[in-house]
Amino acid sequence: MNPLKLIKEALNFFRHIYQNKYLLYELTKRDFRQKYAANIMGLAWAILDPLAMMLIFWLIFGLGFRGGRKMDVPFVTYLISGLSAYMYFQGTLSQATGSIKSYSFLLKKVNFRVSILPLVKILSELFLHLIVIMIAVVIILFNGILPTVYWIQIFYYIFCTSVLLLGLSWFTSSVNLFFPDISNIVNIVLRFFFYLTPVFWDPSIFPKKYLMILALNPMYYIVLGYRDSLLYGRPFWHQWQMTLYFWCFTLIALIVGIVVFSRLKPHFADVA
Repeated sequence: MNPLKLIKEALNFFRHIYQNKYLLYELTKRDFRQKYAANIMGLAWAILDPLAMMLIFWLIFGLGFRGGRKMDVPFVTYLISGLSAYMYFQGTLSQATGSIKSYSFLLKKVNFRVSILPLVKILSELFLHLIVIMIAVVIILFNGILPTVYWIQIFYYIFCTSVLLLGLSWFTSSVNLFFPDISNIVNIVLRFFFYLTPVFWDPSIFPKKYLMILALNPMYYIVLGYRDSLLYGRPFWHQWQMTLYFWCFTLIALIVGIVVFSRLKPHFADVA
C-alpha cells in the first residue's frame, strides 16, 4: 500500500471513531452485557477466574518452587501485577480475533465502519481489566507497598497494550474470516508466550544474552512496566531502549494490520 494511502486510512479511522463515538459506546456496552451481565454471576466469574489463577501460581511458585525465598517485594504483588497485564492482552486478543465474525450481521450495512469492531472488544475487555487493576491495587496496599506518583504510569502501559492489541486484532480478525484456524493458532501462541513473559519468573535469573532474546517479546516491556509503576516506582523512560523497541514493534503491527485489513475488507461480506 502507498504510504500516503496508509496514512489517509489511519486518519480516516480515527476520524470515524470520533464521528461514531456514540455507536462505539453502545456496541461496547452491548458486548460487555452479553458476556458478563447475562446472568447474576457473569461479571463475578470473569473477575474470579484471574484471581483463581493468581492464587494457583502463588501457591505453586510463591510457596512451592521458590520455597518461600524473599524478593524485593512480596511475591503475591509481583505475580498479580504481571499476570493482570498479560491476562488483559491474552483475553482481549482472543476475543478481538473473532470480532468481525461475531458481528457479521453488520457487514452489509453501507455506512458502517467495520474496522471499529476489534476496538469494541478491546474497550469491553478494558473495563474488566480496570476492575482487576483496582483489586490488584488493594492487594498491593494490603502488602505494605505505599502508592507513589508513578502509579499514574499504569494508564500509559494500558494505552501501550491497547494500541498493540488494535494493530494485532486488525490483522487476526480480518484473516479469521478466511482462515478460521487462526483463532486456534492465536491461542497456542498466547499460551507459549505466557511462559516467555516474566509473569511469575524474575528476569535476573537469566544471563543477559538470553534476556536480549526474551525482551523481543513486546509483552516483556508491558509486564515490567506494570511492576515499575505499581511496585518499584521507576519512570517509564528509565529503559528508553525498550520503550523505543516496543513502539517500533507496535507501529509495524499497526501498519501490517491496516494493510491486511484494507486488502481483505472488500471481501468480508462474501465470506461472513
